[in-house]
Amino acid sequence: MRIRDRSGRIFLFDNMKFFLILTVVVGHFADAAVNNSHLFKSIFIFIYAFHMPMFLFCSGLFHSNKDVFIKAFRYISVGFASKIFSALVQTVCGDKVSFELLKDTGLPWYMFVLAFYIVITYGLRNVDKKYLLIFSVLLALFVGYDKSIGDYLYLSRAVVFYPFYLCGQLVSKRDVLMLGRSKTLKIAAAAIIAVWFIVCFAGTDAVTVLRPLFTGRNPFAVNELFVRWGFLYRALCYIITLLVSVSIFCLMPRGRLPVITDLGSRTLQVYLWHWPFILLLVEIGLEDFLTANAIGKIVWLVLGVALTFILSLKPFEFPTKQIFKYCRLVSEAEKPVLKK
Repeated sequence: MRIRDRSGRIFLFDNMKFFLILTVVVGHFADAAVNNSHLFKSIFIFIYAFHMPMFLFCSGLFHSNKDVFIKAFRYISVGFASKIFSALVQTVCGDKVSFELLKDTGLPWYMFVLAFYIVITYGLRNVDKKYLLIFSVLLALFVGYDKSIGDYLYLSRAVVFYPFYLCGQLVSKRDVLMLGRSKTLKIAAAAIIAVWFIVCFAGTDAVTVLRPLFTGRNPFAVNELFVRWGFLYRALCYIITLLVSVSIFCLMPRGRLPVITDLGSRTLQVYLWHWPFILLLVEIGLEDFLTANAIGKIVWLVLGVALTFILSLKPFEFPTKQIFKYCRLVSEAEKPVLKK
């Protein structure tokens, strides 16, 4: 079975990226209706245990210290584009415009945090990554006790999720590919995912208490349970994320998948565009209309899946393609010209 194309692009990671962006979109569809349904609470907590940590792990896996500031500028540009598009949708719909320059409760945080990781990792390139990982985990376990750490400058998420980005740098692509070789490991992986699924859907009320920790943006003061033992609850979340994430990597197909593999290379445009579309659907009342009954809830989730495929098409490459192209041109222009 071929695991990469002629250019060397590994199918597994494109398959994984499409799966993860699908969970991002479906997760946001579920979040939009979480107050209307027990089902959506279960879907939300199931997905949020792994989808963003796995995205950051994959980003760390492909981290390079080349053109770090150009890369950071790309993601910051996409982050602000997301803010602007969302504000425009709110304006058109006659809603109150929400635009905050240095913080965000919703979607754009990922772009800014990823830019921060690229730069800070470059700055710490001479530090032993193993010791840096230990330090970052300890910091993340206790940062929740600081009530001032939150959405401003995306600081809480930046601290909480950094260990996953570091893990990506400590693990080789070959190690990840090898996870799917063992049948025993695959059986164990399927069991772990099944258990987490059952826990989320059978014990929704009990496990939903972890929601503020899985999102990474809340201090421990958000829940009395975390005030004293927050670091242990955070450790529990890390363990769940680790087990479920490794299990998904074990089960993800290594070969080329029709359509899916190709679309996996266009996840950034889906990330940029899907939130304005969700805002629009919510503003026109479609979410309330559909989630009023069981069939409508299924339709609402199917819309999330369909939107992921639609936004993966080439017409939605704007403006991410233009941003990346411009940054690449800037990078090339800054390279020294060799004199003959």
